[in-house]
Amino acid sequence: MRTVMIIIQICGGLTFIPWFMIAGLAFLVFDSPRTTRRFFPWALIFLVYSYPFIVGGSYWWAWSSVILGNYTIGCLWSCLPLIIFILGYFLIAQRTDLLKRYRR
Repeated sequence: MRTVMIIIQICGGLTFIPWFMIAGLAFLVFDSPRTTRRFFPWALIFLVYSYPFIVGGSYWWAWSSVILGNYTIGCLWSCLPLIIFILGYFLIAQRTDLLKRYRR
């Protein structure tokens, strides 16, 4: 079970590759001068930059569960960053035309 958890955590760590691009481009929501007074751009920045803390926290809870002997719960905590990444991808893809290109 530890091997499965390590593989899941390596896959979760690979999600930082696209996160770096998203984090770098996240400030483009402030292109318009009026966007600094709106709520959505600030919420987007907060959500994008809170992702590494979510990953670190979930991996910490995963290994804490393994130390206590709960291997299944450790694997579930390890899956949390992957689930958040996939949900975030589909939310961003629905807001843009990314999925429309592949539906043709």
